[in-house]
Amino acid sequence: ADSLWRDPETLVGHGEQLRENAARCTVRIEWNGTPYVLKHSIEPTLRHAVRQLIRPSRAWTTWQFTHRLADAGVATPRPVACVENVWGQLRRDSYLMYPYMEGRTLRSIFVNEARQLPELHARLWRQVHELWQQLLALGVSLGDTNLGNFIVSPDGRLWLIDLDKSRFHRTASAAAPHQQRAWNQLLRSAKKCGALSAAAAENRAA
Repeated sequence: ADSLWRDPETLVGHGEQLRENAARCTVRIEWNGTPYVLKHSIEPTLRHAVRQLIRPSRAWTTWQFTHRLADAGVATPRPVACVENVWGQLRRDSYLMYPYMEGRTLRSIFVNEARQLPELHARLWRQVHELWQQLLALGVSLGDTNLGNFIVSPDGRLWLIDLDKSRFHRTASAAAPHQQRAWNQLLRSAKKCGALSAAAAENRAA
């Protein structure tokens, strides 16, 4: 925690890189034998930074959302730390740290292990559908629903990760159109994994 507060950039630099783009860098770090994910969200331009004067940082928004979702019983890793770097009066970047979720992504399972196992596809999509109904009942819409953001743990439980841009709505009906777009994104992601996965997804959607 002291390293994260004092010099988060160095901590990110020592981590195993999982993902990186212009607005975010995600690494895996280990402390006392426990793995964590450390996500560095970057405001790439001054215009983006100025917006942070009236909006919370991405890390803080995700921290609040994820804790609320976990409190409601949804399987998602609960964040353990959130840090905002301040540049003058502008929050230029932020960091979010949460436990690393051991397991395999749905994409990996569908592509590498379940091509000829319709029953496995059906079982996993049943869990996705149950999760979806739980989120709708809570008035939640997800921001990014590609299959890489769903982790199947070693005990077979489905977990949600990478909840940037997800949000709570006042009612389930208000969340429904947003979640429908998220579902359509999930179906597109499934179709890239082959005909068997696409057919199972379409069947579950029906």
